This record gives sequence, C-alpha cells and structure tokens, in this order.
Amino acid sequence: MTGKVRIASGAVATIAAKAAASSDGFETGGILLGFEASWLGEVLVLEAGGPGPNAERRRDFFCRDLGHAQRLANDAFLRTTARWIGEWHTHPYGPLAPSRKDLRTYRRFLRDPELGFKSFIAVIVGSNDGEWKKPRAAAWLIGLRRVLPALLLPGLDRLDIVLENSPIDGRDDDR
Repeated sequence: MTGKVRIASGAVATIAAKAAASSDGFETGGILLGFEASWLGEVLVLEAGGPGPNAERRRDFFCRDLGHAQRLANDAFLRTTARWIGEWHTHPYGPLAPSRKDLRTYRRFLRDPELGFKSFIAVIVGSNDGEWKKPRAAAWLIGLRRVLPALLLPGLDRLDIVLENSPIDGRDDDR
C-alpha cells in the first residue's frame, strides 16, 4: 500500500526555488506544514519553509535554522492551524530515499513525546540530470517501524462550492 501526500502548488514552488541552492553540492531543506491526514485519507502539505539564515549545509547533511522554522510554524498555525508534519531536503548526490542518518533523525522526532508525531513526512529532492530548474522529488511516510514510499499529488489550492437553494419541507425559507 502506498501513502498519498497532497502538496499545494505554493509549497512546491518554495521547495523548487530553495532546492536550487543545492547546485553548489550541499544539501538544503526546510519544514513541511499541513495536516497529517485529511478527510481524503491523505497527508496535506499546505506550506514549505526554506532553510533559514542560520542553517547548516554540508555535502551529506542539512540542519535547518530552528528559530526560523519555529517562526514559520507559528505563523502557519495562526493562519490555517497547519502544523509541522515533516521536512523536505535535497540529496545533491545519490538516490531520492532517506539515508540511515535521515531515518535516525526522523525516528528521534517520532520518539519525542513533546513533538507529538504519529508519523513523519519526508520529501527528498534531487536534480534533474544535474539541473535544478525542474528538480525531481520523492515522498516518504516514516514510522517508528516502517518506511513507506508515498505518491506525491497536486494540491487542493482552492475549493469551489456551489450553494444550492434547498427548500425545507417544500418551502423556501428566506426569513
């Protein structure tokens, strides 16, 4: 069974723009903000953050700027009640799969009762034949005991609702 991660176009645009920094050969990334499971049975990513000015970037390692990430999470929660559900980061070299180091980090988050994760969403981004203009991405649902690939889906960026006049007991109630 494959999980589904629905990601809003604004989050995709942020990830694509920030991932381009990995053209220098160093990893970068940021947080994912949204909802773990929606009524659609899918993870919903509304926003993605960048690394922040004090992030640590290395060839095989990325550590986000915690203060920057916290401000993004606080702002998103006030706007939409979205919360931190995962992270995205680049792999300038190698596969678009979580490394052992990545999995240790994610499982440490899952074990921390103050963070309250039930699962952790990881989106890993890589170049497209060395080009970062249109990067490739893979999503993963991380649990304490398993790692599942996830299908990335386009986001629900707007909801169109048509309200019908529904008479109650055969009457229009315009009072």
